Amino acid sequence: MLPLYNPDLGLISTVQKYSTKDGPGIRSTVFFKGCPLGCLWCSNPELIRCVPDVLYTREKCAQCGTCIQSCPRGALAFDETGFIAVDHMKCDGCGICAGECPQGALELIGKKITVDDLVTELLKDRVFYQTSGGGVTFSGGEPLWQSGFIAQVAHKLKAEGIHTILDTAGGVGWCRFEEVLPYIDLVLYDIKTFDSHLHRQLTGQDNDLILMNAKLLAEKNVPMSVRLVLIPGLNDSPDELRARMRAVAELKSVQQVDLLPYHRYGAGKYTRLGLDYPLADLPEYTDEQLNEIQSMVEPFGIKVTIGG
Repeated sequence: MLPLYNPDLGLISTVQKYSTKDGPGIRSTVFFKGCPLGCLWCSNPELIRCVPDVLYTREKCAQCGTCIQSCPRGALAFDETGFIAVDHMKCDGCGICAGECPQGALELIGKKITVDDLVTELLKDRVFYQTSGGGVTFSGGEPLWQSGFIAQVAHKLKAEGIHTILDTAGGVGWCRFEEVLPYIDLVLYDIKTFDSHLHRQLTGQDNDLILMNAKLLAEKNVPMSVRLVLIPGLNDSPDELRARMRAVAELKSVQQVDLLPYHRYGAGKYTRLGLDYPLADLPEYTDEQLNEIQSMVEPFGIKVTIGG
């Protein structure tokens, strides 16, 4: 069930400025909290829950216990090693502990922001967008869980002549797309696998809705760049890659395909959230392996990049 969001108040983790990987030019990427998928390789686990989360860095911790005393919900305690354990089931993301920690060992991820405040922040970098052909990208998590809020922000940005991008995994009802598409110039669309059973194994959800929404976007001639996540040994078999590419080739509004190879950049976040990283032993791709994959998908006649 879709969680309830206030369309006038967004829940974001951060605005990443000067980004060059989330669409053309220099961009500001807004990362929204909340996601229906549970991808084993997720590099932003702090964005999955639709409430603020506390990240703990034990290397900064003085083990003073100030945070434990300040927490009104009793969500913090010393573990058997003398460091802090966060009970995320009890934590409501109030952020009091992060504010009281004298060493900055606790960080609150997730803040509420108004439409006007976010637009004001994004327009501060207007000159970079204009000189580079860049703009603003809405990402996550799954940004379309907050479609009402994004529609308002994007509408105001379009009135200022700012290029806008939606980065989505597509696993939401079509009505969510309809809210935002009038104000979006390009959609970055994730297709993680073609096989529905495999998709459920890797993400916790099947992909019927995702593939259907991709077809609807193409039918409405919405410009798309399709992103194919590559996970060694899980979704990169020749049969799986060709199946995804055949599906993409049928989407006539696709401008290019971006191969997104697995990396372990987010592993440290799992530790800070007190979670186990599911793919800790999985090796990253070599350049030779990526070149082989690229050569496998290029015959489908669509521009292919590695990394976007």
